[in-house]
Amino acid sequence: MTPQLIVFGCLTTDNIITAAGELLPQSYGGNALYAALGARVWSDRVGVVSRYGAGYSEEPIDLLRGLGIDTSGIRHRGVPHGRNVAFAYRADGSRTRTIPPEVIERIPFAERARFLDTTLLPDADAQWHLSAPDGDDVPPDWWETIAGVHCAFMPVRKHLQIAETVRRRRGDAIWLQVDSPWHDACNPEVDYRGPLFRQIDALLPSEADVEAAHPGAPLAHAALSLLDAGAGTVVLKLGAAGCQVFTAGAGLVADVPAVAVVARDPTGAGDAFCGGFLAGMQRTNDAVTAACYGAVSASYAVEAHGLSGLALSSRTEAEERLQSIVPSRARPARS
Repeated sequence: MTPQLIVFGCLTTDNIITAAGELLPQSYGGNALYAALGARVWSDRVGVVSRYGAGYSEEPIDLLRGLGIDTSGIRHRGVPHGRNVAFAYRADGSRTRTIPPEVIERIPFAERARFLDTTLLPDADAQWHLSAPDGDDVPPDWWETIAGVHCAFMPVRKHLQIAETVRRRRGDAIWLQVDSPWHDACNPEVDYRGPLFRQIDALLPSEADVEAAHPGAPLAHAALSLLDAGAGTVVLKLGAAGCQVFTAGAGLVADVPAVAVVARDPTGAGDAFCGGFLAGMQRTNDAVTAACYGAVSASYAVEAHGLSGLALSSRTEAEERLQSIVPSRARPARS
C-alpha cells in the first residue's frame, strides 16, 4: 500500500554530548527519521521523502523499511553526504552547536574530528539546500493516497516549493503542516510568511524557532503575530513543558502537557511530536487532540537514546499514554 502520511526532511549523522557529559558520536539522525517514526507510532502507512549521499549509513533506512515505513522516496544524491552535525546539551535541555572548550577537552583526541559540525561551515547553506528534498522527489504513485504531509526543518524555499506542488497535485485534499522556518536568515528582507501561510494548514515551531524570529517578544505574543500574518493553526512546542495550540480567530485554545516519562535523550523529540501530530490530525481532525498524539510520540523519543524508543514503541501502550492526557471531549472512537 502507498503511504497516507508522508514526511519531508533531512538525514544527518549526529554527534551528541549529553548534559551528563556522555559522548554519542556518529548516531543516526535527521528530522526525517524522527518525524517518520513519530507518525509510525500511530499509522502503518507512512512514507519518507529525503536525500542522502555517500558516507551516510544505509542502516537507519533499513530500520525504517523494517518497521513498515515506505522509503522509496529517499534517493541517493551520488555525492558525499556532507551533513555531519554536532551539539552539546545543557542541563536545562537546550543545546548549543558551539561546543564549549572545556567539553571538547574531554573528548578523546581520536574522536574530535567526528564532532566537526558541517552546518557551521561557509558552504553550509548551499549544502542544506542540496540535501533537502522537494515536491519533485515524491514517487508519482504516492499522490493519490496521500492524506497528510509534514515538512520538517528545511529551507523556507523548499517549504514553498513543496506546498505549491501539494496544492497543484491535490488542492486542499491534503493536510499540510510545516515545522520551521518561515523566513530565510540569509535574506531577512524577504517576507515569506504570506505566500507560505496561505498554502499550509499548520505551523509547528519550537520555542527556540520563535525566539530566533521574534527576539525578546513574549512567546504567546509571537505566536499570535503568526496568526495575524495568516497562519491558520500554530502549535508552539515547549519541550518538557508540552505545547500550546493557537488557532486563527480564537488565539490560545489549549495547553497540552508532555507525557510523564523519564527523559534520557531529548534529541528528535520535537520532530517525533510533529509526526505524531500529523497522524493525530489524520485520525481526529482536531488540533488539540492531535497535539496529544504528538506528545505521546515525543515521549518515546526522549525516554531512550537515539531512535530506539520510537522503534520499539507499542500501539497499545501509546493508546494508554494518550488516554492519560487527551481531553475526553475531543477523543473520538478509534477507527
